[in-house]
Amino acid sequence: MEARTVGPPPVAERSTRVEATSPRRRGPIIALVAVVALAAMGYGLAAQLVELPVLNPDELRYTLAARALADGEWLNLRGHDYGYGPVYPLVLAPIVALAGDVESAYPVFKLANALLFALAAVPIYFLARRLLSPWWSVGVTALSVAIPSSLYTSLVLTESVSYLVASAGLLAVVLALEHPTVMRQLALLGVVAVAFATRAQFAALVSAFLAGAVLMWALDARRGRPRDLAVTLWPTLAACGVVAVVLLGGLVASRSSPEDSLGGYGDLWRGYDLVEVARFIVYHLAAWELYVFVVPFVVAPIILVDLLRAARRGSSTEGAFAAAFLTVNAFLVLITAAFASTPFGYHEIHDRYLFYVAPLWFVVFGVWLSRGLPRPRRWIGVGAALGLVLPATLPFGLVTGYIVIETVPTALWSWVWDVVEGTPQLDGRRALGLVVVALVALTAFLPRRLWPVLPAVVAAGFGLSAVLAWHRLAEPSADFVQADATTRRWVDDAVPAGARVTKVFLSPASCPYTELTRHALFLTEFFNSSIDRVADIDDSMSDGLPVEAVDVERDGELVLDDGEPLNADYVVTQPGIALRGRERARATGADLVLWRTGGPVVLADPDARLDELVGGNCG
Repeated sequence: MEARTVGPPPVAERSTRVEATSPRRRGPIIALVAVVALAAMGYGLAAQLVELPVLNPDELRYTLAARALADGEWLNLRGHDYGYGPVYPLVLAPIVALAGDVESAYPVFKLANALLFALAAVPIYFLARRLLSPWWSVGVTALSVAIPSSLYTSLVLTESVSYLVASAGLLAVVLALEHPTVMRQLALLGVVAVAFATRAQFAALVSAFLAGAVLMWALDARRGRPRDLAVTLWPTLAACGVVAVVLLGGLVASRSSPEDSLGGYGDLWRGYDLVEVARFIVYHLAAWELYVFVVPFVVAPIILVDLLRAARRGSSTEGAFAAAFLTVNAFLVLITAAFASTPFGYHEIHDRYLFYVAPLWFVVFGVWLSRGLPRPRRWIGVGAALGLVLPATLPFGLVTGYIVIETVPTALWSWVWDVVEGTPQLDGRRALGLVVVALVALTAFLPRRLWPVLPAVVAAGFGLSAVLAWHRLAEPSADFVQADATTRRWVDDAVPAGARVTKVFLSPASCPYTELTRHALFLTEFFNSSIDRVADIDDSMSDGLPVEAVDVERDGELVLDDGEPLNADYVVTQPGIALRGRERARATGADLVLWRTGGPVVLADPDARLDELVGGNCG
């Protein structure tokens, strides 16, 4: 027996090794690389069609933070605390430093976004491989990268890098649930730490892992005591305990409130109306069904039941994926619905915070297709019933309109509304109902031999949604276009190198500035690095970023809250606010003015009243 163990490997083993390096085996990896390359190039080019930032203050926030890093400072917003995840500004800062200015860096931002978004294909592929063959995994990966939320690559937002880190987080959760070893839990915690430093909502992945582990324990017919489960999960539980102690200790030491500890998300530390949250959970599930184009939603109960049964029989692979699917979706839907129920969520749908779960749904869809379209009566009935009922509960106005950045499918259903307008007995809501019924029926009754029709329909739905959504971003409203009508770096070009400029605006609630003025002020600050300070006069409406409040004294001098004068060498402001000094330049469609003030900022007319300052700029 010993002589046999030291000889050459068996023929079967040698064959396997040769096959592993054969072109046939390399095919899926080559296809995966092609998916990444094509997505990066395609989205990078498409993103250039969106010629200016359209979501402010969000895009300005990350640009200011990146600009601060590029200037050798730490993260800040107009000299105030940043309060958000540092990962995305850390991605942008080297681009700003190498490009020399934000205007030159802006198109490169979008190329970087496209590459980061495309790289999400790598963890998604390995996530799909937990349940699917290589080629099926490539198909799932391609569908996951083709989602309409790819439009975020054209905006200076965290979503592109967030899709990459969230996909890595999903893979880490599944792997840790399969075998909760110390190393896998530590890897999960590391990935989630990076994800949290990108978007705070991804802290929920740790909660999803713990809930998933409890679910798998409950499903295991040979489960031990709860204490044994806790011992297995000690690395994650210990990490959660350390984080809790550090946060609590920080609150006590600084004598600050939990609201203060949340940084930029402090406003979300509040009471929530549970009925409203529940209502938005239903709405977001319905909107998500429309996002994935119905079919994956309808078949999900079939596969999830099969996976849970397999887990009951002892399959950790199937059980881990099912547990991750259920818990990650539950936590992210809950977070998104809770946010939507607040005034800060405007009581709207927000797939912007939810699309990260798309790979989980497409893996389930791929499993259903690869298994030959199983349709057990009970579970296809459950899926069909949910598929028909949920959209009926959704107010049609929440999936139409012009909120494409928050709710990507609005581009499709608003277009459908326009197409059917004037058709007897048909409107947008009825058209939506007919499409949903048709897709549910197709899922339930399509002959198995015609299975390629279903992924083709979903891909076509994504393609149409994406084209319409990208078209909206590429053709912004007239206010955006007019605001960007002149040289973007007009302030930097008009002041000496190294000069610092203060932006001052007035927008009282009773007489706010126009949308044109708003966009012009944002775009000017976005593209001009010399602007490093912003002040608002007389409790103006917030522009969403930290500002210094100033009041007008009787002699027309602008003073800060502490009574000190506002000092600035240069000030840019609305045309209705004339300052003592010399006018250096006028630009943008809103006719903004750059003043050389050289010290205390004082109104040119000390007798001017506040309600006279903005004159015709009143909205």
